[in-house]
Amino acid sequence: MKIVSHRNVKNNEIITKEELEMILKKEEPKIYEVIRVIDGKTIFLNEHFQRMNKSIELSGINYKLNLEDYKKSAQLLIKENNIKNCNIRVSFYYSQEPVTLFYFIESYYPTKEEFNVGIHTVTLKIARKNPNVKSYEKELKEKVANIMKENNAFEAIMVNQDGTISEGSRSNVFFIKGNKLITSPDSAVLLGVTRSKIIQLCEKNSIEIEKRPVKLHELKEFEAAFITGTSNDVLPIKTIDKLQYNSSENEVVRRVSELYLEEVKKEMEK
Repeated sequence: MKIVSHRNVKNNEIITKEELEMILKKEEPKIYEVIRVIDGKTIFLNEHFQRMNKSIELSGINYKLNLEDYKKSAQLLIKENNIKNCNIRVSFYYSQEPVTLFYFIESYYPTKEEFNVGIHTVTLKIARKNPNVKSYEKELKEKVANIMKENNAFEAIMVNQDGTISEGSRSNVFFIKGNKLITSPDSAVLLGVTRSKIIQLCEKNSIEIEKRPVKLHELKEFEAAFITGTSNDVLPIKTIDKLQYNSSENEVVRRVSELYLEEVKKEMEK
């Protein structure tokens, strides 16, 4: 993770990049969120705020963030650095007092070709300690990064000990069978903001969604698949290990992508 902002925010006050790096080196905050900024505007900030408070609650910390302070910190960060298109990382820890940090991190967004063709993914038998909490797990991150590098993969699809698919290492995953979307139960995954938006949009537009455990051996039965995430939007999957899909040409995938991008556009026009 590379910090790209020189002026950063700690509890609504400006700190330097050097000060931030010293804090992160000493504290290594576990709870975090990543918020996308497009043309200088935060995307779905309220939803990220709510999920971060939920992560704090599930972690057993008796504290709640304030929405107005959260918004002000994000706006201050954007203003002080004049960065229009990048991801904000929000980190939280409690050490004698609550500390919330806002800073821009080096961000990668899929290319036009990756959207048009789809991405390569690999499966990996590994699970988060608590799927519903967005927390930093160093060992998991390092293992996933090594597997992805060895296989030249865009993402790793995590498989539980019982052989069920949970989610991507940094994304949620959906499968298509006929006109139906299938995804893991809420209890088994990180409740991604993009994932939640997709589910809401599908329910609103009469696209059937089924939440259930997906077995590894079922993958060959699906017609298409895609991942969702703050940086990924709706990103088609071309391959999972050696299994191939034509996801980028699938009508359901295309429709879901259109609906989501329309929702992002509405968010920017607020």
